[in-house]
Amino acid sequence: MKRFILNAEAPMTIPTADFIALCNRIGADPEFTRAGGGNSSAKTGTTLRIKPSGVPLATLREEDLIPLDIPTLLNALHSPAPEGGDPVRAAAERAQLGHHDRRPSVEILFHALIPDPLVLHLHPLTANAVTCNARGAALTEKIFGDQAIWVDYTDPGIPLALEVERQREAFQAHHHKQPPRITMLGNHGVIVSGATVEEVDERVHFLTASIRAAIERAATNMEERCRHIASHFKGATGAAAVAIAADEAARSDSERDAGPVSRGPLIPDQIVYAGSLPLLLDRNDTEEVVGAKTALYRAQHGRLPIVAVIPATAVIARGDSQGSADNALAVFLDALRVAREADLLGKVRVMDEEERCFIEHWEAESYRRQVASTGLP
Repeated sequence: MKRFILNAEAPMTIPTADFIALCNRIGADPEFTRAGGGNSSAKTGTTLRIKPSGVPLATLREEDLIPLDIPTLLNALHSPAPEGGDPVRAAAERAQLGHHDRRPSVEILFHALIPDPLVLHLHPLTANAVTCNARGAALTEKIFGDQAIWVDYTDPGIPLALEVERQREAFQAHHHKQPPRITMLGNHGVIVSGATVEEVDERVHFLTASIRAAIERAATNMEERCRHIASHFKGATGAAAVAIAADEAARSDSERDAGPVSRGPLIPDQIVYAGSLPLLLDRNDTEEVVGAKTALYRAQHGRLPIVAVIPATAVIARGDSQGSADNALAVFLDALRVAREADLLGKVRVMDEEERCFIEHWEAESYRRQVASTGLP
């Protein structure tokens, strides 16, 4: 059995009322958790007082906390699981000090093994952009360095507690210092601990602010990247002007399987002003790649593309003037919206090849297309 050691720097008397106030404030913010999600605990000596299962942090009271014996919990963590039943529930029953009607949080074991006197487990939306990310471990290291540890998704209860312990021990062996007080749990949430209420509060907001800053930097970098690709598209098509949309609506509606992106136009006006099909680009395409894709499109369709789509990222349109580029972009964005709403009602129908080709080669529409390209300011 591992021996429990309370953090030497931690005070032995915890201002529990202040900690409850912090839990209430953070728990009331849906950015951090909802309903009965998340949990918290405070340690004094060898006693762990933890939030009951299902009780919201927002309404947690000091008298709600359930006291448990920490050595008993750690003994259960490192002992063979009893046959039948929930091993965490069995450990809680053995460790419980006094009678309580409510069950303690199912995460009692990682609360017990983390030696800091205050432990808060949350599911912050901002933080979960990292924890629910295929690159979560690398992003954690990039954003936090040695100020956080990463734990791959692990089944809650004893398996998760053991993995948290394993990663803490691996960090200590590698860095020759105490593990950090931020733990990122893959596809789950975060654990933040500390010696004082102020430390925990500051650490929670440091965590989310650091990730929010990384998200904003990535968004800025992506916008800049899209502008470069738009410039490549302008050069490849010899356009006088381009227009670009990379807002939330453009990103969400321009998935690769959206009708106007991959299958065809919806109405004749879309063909006239935005072309039948867009050129598909990738966010990492170089100038040479954009040029090659544009040339291939022209060879396949007999004309240059008017619109280019970086799926789920941006829509770019070209024109002989800024007005015509803006108009082409607006028409294609309208088509994306119509396709999304048609799919909500049933399934969008795109024009078939015969219908499309008629419009593409109809003299009346060719004239209208010419007027559109030259008549706009």
